[in-house]
This record gives sequence, C-alpha cells and structure tokens, in this order.
Amino acid sequence: MSLECPFSPKTVNETAVRLVALFTLTLTLVGILSSLQWIALFLCFDFFVRGFTDRPLSLLRLLAKTILKSLRLKPEMINAGPKIFAAKIGFFFTAIITLTAFMELNLIANVLAVLLILLASLEAFFKVCVGCHLYSALQTLKRNLPLRKNHEN
Repeated sequence: MSLECPFSPKTVNETAVRLVALFTLTLTLVGILSSLQWIALFLCFDFFVRGFTDRPLSLLRLLAKTILKSLRLKPEMINAGPKIFAAKIGFFFTAIITLTAFMELNLIANVLAVLLILLASLEAFFKVCVGCHLYSALQTLKRNLPLRKNHEN
C-alpha cells in the first residue's frame, strides 16, 4: 500500500513532533497512575489546539520547541498535513478518554489511555504516524468503493 498523507503548505519539525509524542505518552502514563481525568482534559485541549487552530497555545509544542532550541538541534522539517490530521484524531480520542474518565468508567478510560500510550510511542520512538497510515487507508477505501448514483424511477 502506498502511503498518502494530507498535503499542507505548512511544515513542522519532526523532532519536535516526536518530543511532543513523548510528552503525551509520559503524561498519559502519569494520568493512569494518578488523575487521568485532568491530564486527559489537558491533552484534549492540547490536541485541539494543534489540530484545529494556528494559535501558538499548545503547551507541549512550546515546551518541545524550547527544549530543542536550547539543545541547538537542527530541525528536520516535514509536511505538517499528516501531523495535523493525527492531532485531530488525537483530539477526538482524548475527548473520549476524558469523558469516560469523568464518568468514572475507569476500565474503558484506562484501556483507551494505554492505546494512546502505544500510538504515541510509535511516533516518539519509531517515527510511525498512525494517523497518516489511517488517512492513507481511508483514501484507498474511498477510491475503491463504487459510487452511488441516484436513479430516477
């Protein structure tokens, strides 16, 4: 399967994206061990900002940029489209975690949080953007489905 990602004229530093994923998995793990409700709510907000706005309000992105700037690492710029798509998925995913955690459906919230840790780990440690792969699969499915035509009787 060839990989297709949503194209964006914007670029992002892949190292910063991976560092944000590391922060996400760390915070989620801390949340499972302490107060998942509030950490999930924070992550939900952060994913929303990264996925749906151009505002520099993502604390995780700001922290990653600050750390990378202080380390003077050369940025690896990549297309922002797949990362924006993944952040949108992350928003909906963390919204469900947040809702289930506040509803005290702890087993569901924790299972979803562990899945979030797994997905963030793939990005942080292996440069695997699951959102990009999901987008590609959806595009392939969309191309292979027969078009429905309106038939007049």
